[in-house]
Amino acid sequence: MSSFRTRTAPGSSRPGAPLRVLVIPASPAPVDGHPEPEADRVLRLVAVTDRLRPSVHRLRGGPGRRLADAARLVSVLRSLDPDVLLAEGATAAAVAVGAGTITGHRVVVVRDADDPALPARLSRRAAAVLTSSPLAGSDDDSDRLRIPRGDTGPQVHEVAHRLAGVLAEVVGRPGAGIDPATAPPMSVVVPVYREGALVDDLVQALLPQLREDDELVVVDDGSPDDTGERAEQAAARDPRVRAVRRPQNAGAGAARNAGVAVSRHAHIAFTDAGCHWGVGYLDGMRTPFAEALPPDLVAGAYRVSRRSVFEAASAVGCYPDVAEVRRAGPVTTAWSVLFGRRFDPTRPAGRSVAVRRSALEAVGGWPEHIRVHEDLDLSRSIAERGLRCVLTTDADLVWDQAGVRGTARMYVRYGRGDAEAADRQALARDLGRAVAYLVGIVGLGAGGPRMRAALAVGGVAYVWVPLARARHEERPLVTAVLAPAVIVAKDLAKVWGVLSVLTERASRRARARRRTHPGGLAGRTGPTP
Repeated sequence: MSSFRTRTAPGSSRPGAPLRVLVIPASPAPVDGHPEPEADRVLRLVAVTDRLRPSVHRLRGGPGRRLADAARLVSVLRSLDPDVLLAEGATAAAVAVGAGTITGHRVVVVRDADDPALPARLSRRAAAVLTSSPLAGSDDDSDRLRIPRGDTGPQVHEVAHRLAGVLAEVVGRPGAGIDPATAPPMSVVVPVYREGALVDDLVQALLPQLREDDELVVVDDGSPDDTGERAEQAAARDPRVRAVRRPQNAGAGAARNAGVAVSRHAHIAFTDAGCHWGVGYLDGMRTPFAEALPPDLVAGAYRVSRRSVFEAASAVGCYPDVAEVRRAGPVTTAWSVLFGRRFDPTRPAGRSVAVRRSALEAVGGWPEHIRVHEDLDLSRSIAERGLRCVLTTDADLVWDQAGVRGTARMYVRYGRGDAEAADRQALARDLGRAVAYLVGIVGLGAGGPRMRAALAVGGVAYVWVPLARARHEERPLVTAVLAPAVIVAKDLAKVWGVLSVLTERASRRARARRRTHPGGLAGRTGPTP
């Protein structure tokens, strides 16, 4: 048996650890010929909360020095490696966005509401824009925060913590700097089916993370083996563990709903057996709910196992990268968005997600009519209702891949799930890949030199980011060679799943038409048109 390995996510932090913020303040107004550092409004706000650990970087001069300032800031970013870069004003924003694009750091821009010096195009390039104006109308969403001009009164403390929440959410660390003890109690629901050997590991890993007021609900979904008995034995040993046994297998959605029905708390985390949970996993899922503007759904960014070269190749080519949530350049970002290899809080995996009970009730709970994509269907329903979904990288979890055959079967199921759930976004990607492969085969066989060159460029672009990721693996060269083949196999497996569902539907419609008109035109009455 090969040893368990996984790459550590760069920049990962323990839950509750403060954010590291590099602040580029606006040029202070001179007083009697001397600069007044206290005039920096954002610095004062940052200093109000202990959730942030700021460093300050001042620009050297005016607009004519922007290129030199950006080059110097690149060096500072690489040496300090903060979580987020906070820039105040148009000049600082121009330098920060340029340097942040090079280094992959997230940028948040603070500007005056009526300041025309900051172009709208620059605002769109930044990860978030905070409006600096009086606090009137503080119901703004978390990505549009109004900062008061003064620094007196209780409003400043409130806005400082909201500012910390915005910065934390931008870099995938909602709840960063918050003491987990102040976060709400959690119910953890885990569905299991024919996983008796994993129940003991599950309980042993999660029990130390439970507070006295937490609970772990293990739902046996009609397993024919000893899964249910092991869950009941764990419940007998610790009162925080509850065992639920269902008479027959009905799918993960139904099992999760059964766990929710007996759970006690208003915040419920869901995970699966067959995972490896970091020591701060549950705190990483709970602290976002302690924010001033708490979310309705928290999606956990997970990692995948790398126990073999195949798993490493699959990891770099077929899954999102946790490190890229905080450090992603423009090429990586564009590739991830275009091909669906990114963590999206509105499309989380059921193996790492937490939801407020009120949000679950608003959408009718987990869907039970589908066996695949029930997690995407739930999150899509929550997001479509305008409820807040956020992503956290502080809930460290590693999911075991299923081997070559298991992975192929999994992607066929995923393709079928895309078609059965009518997931337009996923279907568009699946069918787009099918068309691309068909065009590629025809073009290589019948196309001219220009067509073949264009196809070669397109193929390199498709595997460029996985090849770049492969250099960080334990066996980079072999991983890079194997990754394109794994990507192609994954794509074809998903396409096969989609086409199988579409074929089955067409066959059912044809049979229905034959039953309705058994004799075709000859079986109809009345004149022939």
